[in-house]
Amino acid sequence: MTMILAIAYKELVDALRDRRTMLMVVIVALFGMPLMMVMLSEATNRVESQMEKKQIWVAGIQYAPTLQNYILRQGYQIQTAPTDYEQQLQSKKMIDPVLLIAPDFSDRLARGERPVVTIVLDVANQDSQTGVAPLRHLMQGFGSEQAGLNLALRGVSADILNVVEVRQRHLSRTADSGAQLKGVLSMMLMLTMISAGLYAAIDTSAGERERGSLEPLMMNPVASWKFAVGKWLAVAALTMLVVVFSVLSIIPAGWLIRNETIKIMLQFSRTEMLLMLLVLLPLGLCLSAVQIAIAINGKTHKEAQARCTILLVAAPLVSMIGMFKQGADPLWYKWVPLLAQNQLMAKILNNERFGATDMLVPVITCALIATLALWYTSSKLRRVLM
Repeated sequence: MTMILAIAYKELVDALRDRRTMLMVVIVALFGMPLMMVMLSEATNRVESQMEKKQIWVAGIQYAPTLQNYILRQGYQIQTAPTDYEQQLQSKKMIDPVLLIAPDFSDRLARGERPVVTIVLDVANQDSQTGVAPLRHLMQGFGSEQAGLNLALRGVSADILNVVEVRQRHLSRTADSGAQLKGVLSMMLMLTMISAGLYAAIDTSAGERERGSLEPLMMNPVASWKFAVGKWLAVAALTMLVVVFSVLSIIPAGWLIRNETIKIMLQFSRTEMLLMLLVLLPLGLCLSAVQIAIAINGKTHKEAQARCTILLVAAPLVSMIGMFKQGADPLWYKWVPLLAQNQLMAKILNNERFGATDMLVPVITCALIATLALWYTSSKLRRVLM
């Protein structure tokens, strides 16, 4: 055990001396989570401000004085759209959709026919899509008001339009309102964990092969599995350090968020943070072993880096499997690394119930995969001398 710890200490010191490793650790651990949360806050602020500014752009409002009166009564300001509004939407100089009114609007409305209005937006302009919902709501309200007035002129109650009274009863918990946002947080933590020990895993395996220092190291009278475990402990220590800092950085990151809604959503108790660490740390140990096993096959640093990027691509794909299912989570989810942790993180962040089995099964899976990866690394280290 003393020899394994000595190897781990040596590999950890070498990793901390590497500028690329330290740069990745510092950027990911200290700035990754706060930066992501601030960006989400700013994006939410932009969407909310766009929906609440009570201003719409209209082309041809002179053809619909009745509609103009209704819009003004709803508290909206009407801005006349420029003649080149299509080009401005495509070039993103305009961020709001345009309501286009046909010249025969008033005539068709007077004859009891359906006048035509068109909401013009550019699908590639994501900002313009935010303003579509208020325009649709306005036009639906105008249609209901006109239908009620027409019925009242004929002595018919407007209640005849409401054949069925529809009510909603929400069963969601308070935390569920930010489920999508917390899903992004879970994904960010997963990617952070994969990126944390990437360069350390490459440097301790393919990096030493490229420098020619791995063969002299393996000539020492020490079992190859001890070298494998020692290297794994060094990389795992860096990974777990980054994971702990990333989870704890949620607290100071909350101070930078200007959106009060997001700030309330992302307030976690100590118990929730502890549970997040208990879910992520076993996965971090597993991923560290897998990264070393993949990188040891590379003869150069660049080759190993290209091989390890498979994890960066596969991790989001595996985690997103849960987005396409319907109903309760299948039992096999618990046995798939990354997917099991992602589902557990979602339950923790949304205050859902889960049992000890939900926590234990992913740990067993990670332990098995880490053992296999270490066995493979140990056998590969023996072949380096051949």
